[in-house]
Amino acid sequence: MLTKVFFTFLVIIIVALVYRTKTTPQKVKVVEPEEPDGALSVRTVAYIIIVVLVVVSSTIFYFKYQSDNKIINIRVISDDGTSTVYQAHQKSIKGRQFETLDHRKVTLGESDRVEMEAH
Repeated sequence: MLTKVFFTFLVIIIVALVYRTKTTPQKVKVVEPEEPDGALSVRTVAYIIIVVLVVVSSTIFYFKYQSDNKIINIRVISDDGTSTVYQAHQKSIKGRQFETLDHRKVTLGESDRVEMEAH
């Protein structure tokens, strides 16, 4: 949650910097001092930050997608001792309900015991 707020503020700052550099008045001629070798311009820094944000966001999305689509073996043991094994994606498990890979919706009772392990 904190990273979302951080990234939002960072993007706002970048947009403000880019907007400020593009909206200089036409009447005033701005003479930029020559930068010494090795110094980066504001535009270059903004592009680098944008690229870093896109790469970090893509990486987070990839790992979240991979985690959500992991197949989980779910063994349900009823109170009389019979067990049934299901497979479901991790993202489809919601409390005591889940949807199996073959799209069956399973709701567990209070007395059912559940064992889960990654496939």
